[in-house]
Amino acid sequence: MKVSLFPEYISRWLSSKSARSEQFTLSQKNIYIFPSRMGFVFFLLIVLLLLTAINYQNSLIYLFTFFLGAVFFVSIMLCFLNMNGLCVSSFQVLACYEGELRPHVIELLNTEKPSMGLRLGVDKHILTEMSINKGVKKLHNILLPTDSRGVHVLDRLRIESSFPFGFIIAWTWLKLDSKVLVFPKPVEGVRSLEGGVGSELKNNSRLLSEDLTELKSYQHGDSALRIVWKQLAAKDQLIIRSHEQGTRDSVWLTWRLYDVANIEKKLQHLCFDILDLHRKQQVYGLDIPGALISPSMGEKHKHECLKVLALFGLGAEEGQND
Repeated sequence: MKVSLFPEYISRWLSSKSARSEQFTLSQKNIYIFPSRMGFVFFLLIVLLLLTAINYQNSLIYLFTFFLGAVFFVSIMLCFLNMNGLCVSSFQVLACYEGELRPHVIELLNTEKPSMGLRLGVDKHILTEMSINKGVKKLHNILLPTDSRGVHVLDRLRIESSFPFGFIIAWTWLKLDSKVLVFPKPVEGVRSLEGGVGSELKNNSRLLSEDLTELKSYQHGDSALRIVWKQLAAKDQLIIRSHEQGTRDSVWLTWRLYDVANIEKKLQHLCFDILDLHRKQQVYGLDIPGALISPSMGEKHKHECLKVLALFGLGAEEGQND
């Protein structure tokens, strides 16, 4: 069902003035109502029947006209109540890589009553239809293309319904604060001879030789990555290094690791190496301009490093509307 251009323009203008939020509850403040094309035809039929009844003074036509008029006005109330009280929110910050479809997760919940025949999406011409049961939270995924790294924010979300008869359409535009963190596309690169892995391993060996003098007894809760296994095998003593950075297998990923001038390509190569080292369960650190992350491993460490690459040169709070 198409909506007249004028009320559609007014609703978009009013929604653009509202503040962005992680949660909205639909009410008379943000629900707009207008007859659909079928509703205009139905209303015209009522007017013609009324003119016919007046012209012929026919009681049966009067009765039929008033009945159809009551149906039309009741449909306005039912269409509004169907969306009223619907809670729309988005609290999850998901992630993807450049070139992939970025996922925005929308949560819908109506604790007062069911919401039937809802249609939602970012484009009013391409909407997904669904119904919400009373008190049951429903998740809806919106997949959008992306070709740049950084934090991407959902521009606007449209929700509409023509329940129950299709004569009236109720809709809203919401500036939902739904964010997706887009990492650089992982692309394998050729490391330069200067500042390559060889020099990084030399630095790690130097750190190792320094840290071997700083040993202490193992205590419950210490990381197993810091255990000196040779000492355990030789003297059956459980000894650990004071600093985890001294681990032999740690690798530093630095800005000069690749001899390419393009910043985006450097970030893509670093992203590839982070994923590769994570897959191999190897300890690694990240040292790029403006960020220094100590060597570690695990899912949290990987996400922290990838987030630094995604936001490099953009600012931590900068987002892009799409």
